[in-house]
Amino acid sequence: MDTPLILVPATEVQALFDDIKKDLRFLVYFPSAEKDPGFLLSFTEEGIPLPRYLGRLDQEHGLDDMEAQLPPFTPEIPTDRLDDRSFAAFRKKMEDAVQATKQKSKFQKDRKKKERIGLKQGWCEEMKRAQCYLGIRPRMAPGMKDPVCDPSISPPEPVPFDFYNDVVFISVDVEAYEKMNRPITEIGISSLDTHDLLGLSPGEMGKAWMKKIRSRHFRIKETAHLHNSEYVVGCADRFEPEFGQSEWVSFKEAPQIIASCFRPPYSGLVDDGKPDEDGSASKRQLILVGHDVNMDISYLRKLGYDVSNLSNLLEALDTANLYRAWKHEQNPSKLGSILVDLELTGWNLHNAGNDAAYTLQALIGIAISARKSEAARMKNTQPRIADRAEALEHEARERAKEEADEWAAADQEGGDGGGPRHLKRFGWPTPEQAAIPATNVKYLQKDSKASAPNLSGTRPREAAPAAIPVSKQEENEAKTKPFMGTFSQSISDKLAMLEMEDGEKGGVKLPRRFAAP
Repeated sequence: MDTPLILVPATEVQALFDDIKKDLRFLVYFPSAEKDPGFLLSFTEEGIPLPRYLGRLDQEHGLDDMEAQLPPFTPEIPTDRLDDRSFAAFRKKMEDAVQATKQKSKFQKDRKKKERIGLKQGWCEEMKRAQCYLGIRPRMAPGMKDPVCDPSISPPEPVPFDFYNDVVFISVDVEAYEKMNRPITEIGISSLDTHDLLGLSPGEMGKAWMKKIRSRHFRIKETAHLHNSEYVVGCADRFEPEFGQSEWVSFKEAPQIIASCFRPPYSGLVDDGKPDEDGSASKRQLILVGHDVNMDISYLRKLGYDVSNLSNLLEALDTANLYRAWKHEQNPSKLGSILVDLELTGWNLHNAGNDAAYTLQALIGIAISARKSEAARMKNTQPRIADRAEALEHEARERAKEEADEWAAADQEGGDGGGPRHLKRFGWPTPEQAAIPATNVKYLQKDSKASAPNLSGTRPREAAPAAIPVSKQEENEAKTKPFMGTFSQSISDKLAMLEMEDGEKGGVKLPRRFAAP
């Protein structure tokens, strides 16, 4: 290599990342080794030459000066390692390889730990901003002490702090059909205006505020016949009466209808019963809310409405992240589980209108509950750690016992292992199958009594349920092209050989280009 490679210690780069995070509030990480190999190099594995220390850059000596002072490269090959073929040398080589693997694993473990800490810190900061928007946490000035659990934060009284930025929360939930490229079937949009909360006590668990939520539920006309039942139980026709009535819109109308919900009066209606189409009311700062909100944003874009283009949209809050910050859990929880934990009723989940309203309720409940439990959690750190350690120890014992039981069931006493296990054939024809004469067939008739030769090694299949045209070109290709590199076949033999994903039930499974419409 003619051009020298100048390296910087990873610790110094990490210190730079930390400064960027501290001063600019922007998270920066080392790129993934799988996606961007070469950004971060390790010199712990055996046989990799170690870099030479050149010096430290300063204002007087730049990178060009350092490159000019590079010594010539003189590779050294440790011939003694090549000559020593003793067991001791081999064992030393294996021990070095194991140690290098441990060092690499430790580095990866530390990197993943930093990534997890960054994620958790982001969730906790998201929680605190949500509490500021709701007036239950003050915005912090430099040197200001945070009143962790102010005694004035109680259900009978209004919140003690200003609603930061006087925002309007807008919750969105989009439901899609579980098959067929997931076409959108429902849209739910709910809003909570902090102006409606001025002077109003949140009530127990924020239930007084929840009554100020306004919701709308839109069903798409073109997909009205699609109903989910396999992965989730759909209930598009069960929009809760306390939230309103469902409205029918077309795909063409959907972007304009959605846009109207992001303008005053948001999810409500103006006095004359019509939305504020021109946005003549004052423009307010908006906070988008969702449960797995990025998915809902992508669905809105699929409909033709990009919420990120709104100039007055401050940010998006995700109730899944807020719940993790409150409970100090790593994995996300479903909306229904969160409602149960908050002691809130949530009938007919997976209705977009209901879910949008329940998501805003969850936002209020999580923010208030987390604020109230914050002081207690800070005082009782050691008991929480002990409880968590005990739970993890119990889980580890259960896993160890389960694994021991599995081995006990698998490794039975006595026996000789049984007969040989022959290699399984994956579509390769046996000599007997290859000897079957191929027949050129242009059509497989539904009522044909003759079926295609069974070369797959499975039970015989029935004839195809419909006529399948085969072009002359395909027939010629089937005659001349070797199938799986072993022998030539006709189209009929191909259809009997392959396990294809399309086709009619009870008949031959056919490839897409042969399947009848």
